[in-house]
Amino acid sequence: MKKLGLLLLVVCISPAFAADWPQWLGPNRNGTSPETGLLTTWPKDGPKVLWTHAGGEGYSSLAIADGRAITQVQHDGAEYVLALDAAKGTKLWETKVAAGFKNSYGNGPRATPTIDGKLVYTQSPSGALTCLDTEKGAIVWSVNLLKEFGAKNISWGLSASPTIDGDLVYAIPGGKGAGVAAFDKKTGKLAWKTGNDGAAYATPVPVTVAGQKQVIFFTATGLLAVTADQGKELWRVNWKTEYDCNICTPILVGKDLLFVTSGEEVGCALFKLSASVPEIAWESKGGKSVMMNFWANAIVHEGHLYGLSGEFNKKIHFNCVDLKTGKLVWSEQDFGKGALTLADGHIFASTKKGDLVLIQPSATKYQEKARFKLMTDNRTAPTIADKRLYVRDKQTIYCLDVAGK
Repeated sequence: MKKLGLLLLVVCISPAFAADWPQWLGPNRNGTSPETGLLTTWPKDGPKVLWTHAGGEGYSSLAIADGRAITQVQHDGAEYVLALDAAKGTKLWETKVAAGFKNSYGNGPRATPTIDGKLVYTQSPSGALTCLDTEKGAIVWSVNLLKEFGAKNISWGLSASPTIDGDLVYAIPGGKGAGVAAFDKKTGKLAWKTGNDGAAYATPVPVTVAGQKQVIFFTATGLLAVTADQGKELWRVNWKTEYDCNICTPILVGKDLLFVTSGEEVGCALFKLSASVPEIAWESKGGKSVMMNFWANAIVHEGHLYGLSGEFNKKIHFNCVDLKTGKLVWSEQDFGKGALTLADGHIFASTKKGDLVLIQPSATKYQEKARFKLMTDNRTAPTIADKRLYVRDKQTIYCLDVAGK
């Protein structure tokens, strides 16, 4: 019995931790994976590619749970939800959910699927909020937010990923009387709708502050917090960005700090949350802001913000900012467009040009450990789950082995 108990103890206490990545920005909605034991020294040609699979147009990243890798793709004039075996890359199912979406800044879906148990939720840029079963891809329910609430689509298509909290799924229709809304996650029945906020592109953020459950929406006009169960407005903070480009999801830091940022020379701020209008811990606004994240979210590591700062049509710099003071620590100039994911004390970056980059976070200087070319034009953040890194461009889905040796 003593030997059996020791064996069970060894099995349960593993030096490396594996985790799913079931939604946009990962398990904690902050672009960070809790996994450890990853490969943080890469060979010249990068980590081993375990498999590739044909994808399609669009900018959805991959959600991983229960052995499935699920994303949204567009091909042959239609949008599909695609489920693959996460370890092998074989197709499990593919379900059409909407007509194809065309846009001058890129065709196809923008949002990332959200996996919740045996169901997966997707948002189409043309309006369809859809729930499917993860086993075979059958559609359980679907609501077209634009048609249901008489809303006009935004310039680059609905992009907020479905947010699940408790029994509800939260979305941003942007309609009159239905600026934001919540639906029963099992039936699709409307639970509540409120406000006249125009839609923007950021994903809703559930928080609990002072014992109160709130959902924070980053709409076209700014931050809106409502009660999670009834949609009762709690507070607002005006945050207007040109072209309604409130894109980056606000990041919850700790229990009650919220980092908010946007481009178009608006800048950033750190808020101290409460049950009412939050206080500003610090802010850095205007064209010389320490962090203007246009569409790629910043990540937080050991008291510092790391992010890609700049305007869409100008140079993008990799900045490090002291989270406590809001002061710029260092800036790696002209890094370029890309997206960041934090795991095992390292930043895994994918660039728009198609590079994968391994970066060691540092409070003193930029430290790049490895870089290699993998993809064509890419705008999706890396997904890390079960010792594997998933990323895609507009043609191919890639799975790489990042298990430590």
